[in-house]
Amino acid sequence: MMKKFELKGSQKEPKLVLDLRNGSIKILGRSTMVNPHDFYSSVLKLVDDYCKQPLKKSFLMIDLEYYNTLSVKYLLRITELISKINLKEGYEIKINWYFDAEEIGIAEDIKLISEIIQFKINAIEHEYEFA
Repeated sequence: MMKKFELKGSQKEPKLVLDLRNGSIKILGRSTMVNPHDFYSSVLKLVDDYCKQPLKKSFLMIDLEYYNTLSVKYLLRITELISKINLKEGYEIKINWYFDAEEIGIAEDIKLISEIIQFKINAIEHEYEFA
């Protein structure tokens, strides 16, 4: 089993870092693909595989300065998979989702996803510097 997997990301695709040495999954950057299925299908497979044999402590960090509505269902599925680890005896997970305080829609998405998966997502306001 690999110890660390990384997708570099681009202007439209987020960077993904899956580090099995410390149980962390990070989704960073922007997610504005026209067809996000192509990108997220492999991400979902990696996350699903990890969730079958997770570490005792796992951490998901979503830090997207922007994502489109097509990406939301994939972010929901990823958080849903990770949140189910918490149902296992002796396992602990944490989900931190960083967002721009001015993006009301993202704050609402985080709240809704948290309600759907019935798990607390730590919504953390963050200022993004745009070049």
